[in-house]
Amino acid sequence: MDQVAFFNHKGGVGKTTLLFNVGLAMAQQGKTVLFIDADAQANLTSAAIDVEAYENALNSDQTIHSCLLPVINNTGDIKAVTPVQIRDRAYILPGDIRLSAFEEILPTAWVEAVAGNYRGFQISSAMFRLIESLGETVGADFAFIDLGPNVGALNRAIMVGTEGFVVPLSPDLFSLTALPSVGKSTSRWVGDWHAALAAAERAELRIEIPLPAGYPSPLGFVNQQFVTYRKAPAEAFRRWIQQIPETYKSGIVDPLAKAEIAIPTEPHLLGEVKNLSSLIPMAQQANKAIFELTGSQARGAQYTRAVDTLELFVLLAEKIEKRLGEVHAK
Repeated sequence: MDQVAFFNHKGGVGKTTLLFNVGLAMAQQGKTVLFIDADAQANLTSAAIDVEAYENALNSDQTIHSCLLPVINNTGDIKAVTPVQIRDRAYILPGDIRLSAFEEILPTAWVEAVAGNYRGFQISSAMFRLIESLGETVGADFAFIDLGPNVGALNRAIMVGTEGFVVPLSPDLFSLTALPSVGKSTSRWVGDWHAALAAAERAELRIEIPLPAGYPSPLGFVNQQFVTYRKAPAEAFRRWIQQIPETYKSGIVDPLAKAEIAIPTEPHLLGEVKNLSSLIPMAQQANKAIFELTGSQARGAQYTRAVDTLELFVLLAEKIEKRLGEVHAK
């Protein structure tokens, strides 16, 4: 199973919507997808399941916080649960605002791991091992992980466990300025983790749990939420769209290449998602992908547009899978 994070330091770029729709498109193509809501705001969870289903997950200790509670309380290791099935080939580990309690212990654990301390490795690798365990339970081909828009300790622990990550962004100045932060932080995390592994090896530390390899490849970026005029991006956005490829390369690709991370073949652009306006809240309210909306939920031209998005998201899914294949081959 490949762990794939959707990550950007800049919020409000449609990250969760992209992840959910690409994941369900991938499931429609016969792959089994495990969604991991690792953002304490739990937006992915609210998109995937209704309030009643989420309440049941909370009451039955079936959230990401429940899985990590023994680690948080220092009473044991990760606790496996059964992910919530949302489609024939799609599952989700629901998010939980209490996930912040786990993030609070991660900075100390990271320092301990770098110092070659076993407990530090156990805590720092908890998310990686949890996702691997749940993926094995449901027979997942891919785990799609929704990260919060920050470069904090939780994202650090998750990113070093991924095979690759996708960067959703909006064509604006704020997204451009966030890209170097993503690259700088990720390359630093990789260096620290490899130093920790080296320290453990030198100390001949006996670690009997699976540990992340620490090679998150940048799979590419997706331009999102721009308006069009006569099928071309509006002038206000075209300026930023033209600058994104080079900024992505210098801000993310180059730092990770120096950290000896495998880089997929260019171009780094995975695709473009134009402004889908009212279709997004319709889909969120129905707990569906946009292309799953029915004629009674989206009418007339809106329904046609909704159905047409399936081709777009399938294409994005195929490109992500192809680039993962390139990474594995290097």
